[in-house]
Amino acid sequence: NGVSEAAANQLYDEILDFANYAFNKAHAVAYAKVTYETAYLKCHYPKPYMAALLTSVLDNSGKVAEYMAECREIGIAVLPPDINESNDNFTVVNEGIRFGLAAVKNIGKGFIQRVMAEREARGPFRTMEDFCARMLGTDLNKRALENLIKCGAMDCFGLRRSQMLQIYELVLDTATEARRKNVEGQTSLFDFGTEEQTPAAAPAIQIPDVPELSRQERMSMEKETTGLYLSGHPMDEYRQAVKQAKAIPLAKIMDDFAEFSGNGAYHDDQRVTIAGVVQSVRMKTTKNQSMMAYVVLEDATGTIEMLAFSNVLNQYGNYLQENQVIAVQGRLSVRDEKEPQLVVNTAQPLANFENGPVEMPERAPVAHTGKLYLKIASEQDPAYRKTKAILGMFPGPSPVVLYLADTTARRGTSCMIAEDMLEELRRLLGAASVVIK
Repeated sequence: NGVSEAAANQLYDEILDFANYAFNKAHAVAYAKVTYETAYLKCHYPKPYMAALLTSVLDNSGKVAEYMAECREIGIAVLPPDINESNDNFTVVNEGIRFGLAAVKNIGKGFIQRVMAEREARGPFRTMEDFCARMLGTDLNKRALENLIKCGAMDCFGLRRSQMLQIYELVLDTATEARRKNVEGQTSLFDFGTEEQTPAAAPAIQIPDVPELSRQERMSMEKETTGLYLSGHPMDEYRQAVKQAKAIPLAKIMDDFAEFSGNGAYHDDQRVTIAGVVQSVRMKTTKNQSMMAYVVLEDATGTIEMLAFSNVLNQYGNYLQENQVIAVQGRLSVRDEKEPQLVVNTAQPLANFENGPVEMPERAPVAHTGKLYLKIASEQDPAYRKTKAILGMFPGPSPVVLYLADTTARRGTSCMIAEDMLEELRRLLGAASVVIK
């Protein structure tokens, strides 16, 4: 490589000296041992290993989603909670890994322990009525019962979720009323010692004949009650389209910045293509009365917040709506200690890629080269702070001069002269106050 032997040896000696204290042998051996052990476990005992790994991050839905995606990649099914199989944490079953009940909202640890104890003592729950009758007197309430149905934990009873959602309140009320009558009957017999009374039996509940919820509705309910998609993911049917779009998994981007702070494979201002389902959209009116949106996009591995300015909303706003499955091209933006964001450049339905590669619509990222001059009334003018914020969203090498009209002072900075940015600045300051030379 054109390096002299002496220089190469000197550099190697410095690396060796540094390694002796920066990453000593005891440290290296410990890391190597843990690496070997976890690799061995994942290779030879993949289900128990992944179940333990999932349990270790149970309170971090982002990591759980990432490890669930890894399970799918290596052929392990992660099954929804089951009231007759699930414990509090992830457990191994014949079909794969069973989700823990602790992930279900409004379900406490104490209640889960009582469910497990009741199963151990008296066997599996046979019906929803049986479950309600046996678990009365615990923390069971209508909200908890509803969430157990929505997440799929009661699918084992053989009813459709749509049917159970129509009758669960009546089932719980009926079980409560039957318990009350039985208690009253026992009290009456104890008080008066007359005729022996037979405990009241709960009347049979009529099951409505209604169609099952759609796959999308079931997944949305799972997301609502656990923070995760359990029986699938809206992106599952788009796997081929994601490959055709050459979209980068969001976990790769987020993990790269978390580990390498932008010094790894991905960096600030890098243009990337991602794909996912829009989870939420928050509109905001800027001080110059233009609209922008904060859009949360999710794929099977993670989420990212995207920024869409008014000109992007005008052109692609129909795609940037909740539950839309889209491919997005944009520019990574990292500020301070915040997680990476994506400034949206273009967007289109991911379904467009199902039959093969499609060119992403192009928007010229750079309008001009040269020096950008901006005229602002004063440093106290709200437009001054807003201008700095806009420039901060478009880092780059082009010089910028901010001219303050009241004092004739000049402030210097730099940016990437993008058409998106120029449109925002013209709306804020007026076209005559935005000049490129």
